[in-house]
Formats: sequence, C-alpha cells, structure tokens
Amino acid sequence: MKPLSAGSEIDSWCTKCRLLLNHRVVAMVGGAPKRVVCLTCGSEHNYRPAPAASRTTVTVRTRSGETVTAKPTSSSARTQSRSSRAEQERYESWASRTLGRTVESFSRYSMDRTFQAGELILHPKFGEGYVEQVLEGGKVNVMFRDGPRVLAHRPG
Repeated sequence: MKPLSAGSEIDSWCTKCRLLLNHRVVAMVGGAPKRVVCLTCGSEHNYRPAPAASRTTVTVRTRSGETVTAKPTSSSARTQSRSSRAEQERYESWASRTLGRTVESFSRYSMDRTFQAGELILHPKFGEGYVEQVLEGGKVNVMFRDGPRVLAHRPG
C-alpha cells in the first residue's frame, strides 16, 4: 500500500455533505492528514475520520448460539441518518429543478427585482437556485445547492 501524502485520496467525514466521502489530502502534519478537500462538493476542511458510531462494531451472541457482528445504532446515529436522508431529498429536489437548465432559464439575482415562487435564480455567490417561497417584508426563500437562503427582493 502506498504511504499517505499530500495529494492522496482518503475517506473523511465531510462537514458540508455530512457523509463519509472520498477526499484529497491537502496538508499533512507528522505523517497524518490535517486538511482535506471533498471530491464531491469541493469544500476544504480539517480531516475527520468516520464518526465513532460508524467505526465501532459490537459482537453479540444470539440465543441460538450464533455470533453476530453489528454496528450499534444510537439515537444520535438514527437522527443523523434521518438528517442525511432529509438532506439528500433536499438536494434531489434542488437538482431536479436546476440541473440541466440553460443559463437563459435563470434570472440574475438583484435586490431591485421582484421574484415569484418557482422562479429560477442565478446568484453571484450561491449559484443556481429556485424561489421556494415569497415571504413578507420584501424577502424570498431561495433553495441553493448548499441549502436554503433568505434573500431580499422588491415586493410586487
């Protein structure tokens, strides 16, 4: 096996995706990875091994005498699983509405424009999104790849 070095690929817990994903090592300290870049979302963060709940296994002897190895499911692991599913559903909803659309399909974001629910928006910082909801007080709730944001707009 090749020794780990900067530029190597390693599994790490992604703080943005909230999943154990493939990362590229950016910095090493004392032979251990320190900083990594997620190959899925591109975020750079400290190296984090798999969460403790997914690393540990428990060996249990059943009543019939069989030995079974299983991962324990704590309430935090179940909550994390639920939040991961919700995050995946949110991403899929965003992807189905925005990915594959031409640039002309999107309205460039400006606080001086009026937006309507369902409208596609291209924001200079957050990227492609769609208006989920028009809120009171000159605001809109826009879903972007990395999550929802409340933005200002000119009320209609």
